[in-house]
Amino acid sequence: MTRVTRTFMLEHQKNASVANYRNDAVIRPRRRALVAGINDYQSSANNLPSCINDVNAFVEVLQEDYAFDEIVRLVDSEATLAHVSATLRQLIAGATPDDRLVFFFSGHGSNELRDGVIKECVVLYDGFLFDDAISQMTQALPPGTLTLVMDCCFSGGLDKRSMAPMCKHFGIAQEAKVKAYTRPGQCVDHLPSQAGAHAIRRFGGPALIRSSSPIATALDPAIDFQDIASAPPPDKIGRVQIKGVLLSACRETETATASTASTEGKSAFTFALLRSLKKIGVGATLVELIRATASTIQSIGLTQTPLLKEPELPAGIRFRSFIDLAPKDVAD
Repeated sequence: MTRVTRTFMLEHQKNASVANYRNDAVIRPRRRALVAGINDYQSSANNLPSCINDVNAFVEVLQEDYAFDEIVRLVDSEATLAHVSATLRQLIAGATPDDRLVFFFSGHGSNELRDGVIKECVVLYDGFLFDDAISQMTQALPPGTLTLVMDCCFSGGLDKRSMAPMCKHFGIAQEAKVKAYTRPGQCVDHLPSQAGAHAIRRFGGPALIRSSSPIATALDPAIDFQDIASAPPPDKIGRVQIKGVLLSACRETETATASTASTEGKSAFTFALLRSLKKIGVGATLVELIRATASTIQSIGLTQTPLLKEPELPAGIRFRSFIDLAPKDVAD
């Protein structure tokens, strides 16, 4: 073999290796997550005891059970509006159908009146991240790639109580701190009057238009909203939905609970979710997981109902597994 031929072959092999590496880098499914939690809200009324514990526990599960190798962990002052928003954009950018993405948040949620629409948001270290902002970020995502886990509550006004819920620990009733966000200098009933609202946007879902029924309004402020079909144009209300499956800590009329004597230092929802996942296995469907989580929370003695919200596509995602989003037979 001549020197020229040997040199050519080595260069060819080198180029092929580089090409294969680049191809592998392009086609290898990514497992990326943003995991954020806030204990320190710079206010004794709003500070929480368990959210960083939630973050650490969730990161461990992502690494050990789901082989996630790209995880951004943001806690307390790191979890600013600018930092979380930028990290979310990076998380989502260039996602392929085979990628699996996760956004986990533990802290406060709230709802705010904006241009006649009550919008739900997560409360970050220095501001609000609204549902519609997250929805816009996710619109280019392939269906069936994103899982959101929100350990916070979005109720406001009379639905948020300063009194702590009661939980059971060895048969003894004890108080537990709730994730009820209070604006500095204001009482717990901080939500602007709903009288001026013509619609509400639930986290993860489309906006709903308010009906004119005074009876419904008197019974429950969450009942008097009808489907968006008869509403004003989408740009007025915000019809865009998050393109991901959402697991959240409780109903809009309930409060999420921080750690109790029964939850090993974690918030009630995160504790119940991870314990249920360990019990029934990672191959269980989302429906099975959310039901097991609800049962675990109930066994603690808390009145808190975790929710599962599906995107429009892929259809029937509730029958797929948590995070992997694989069909039941594949997950098994």
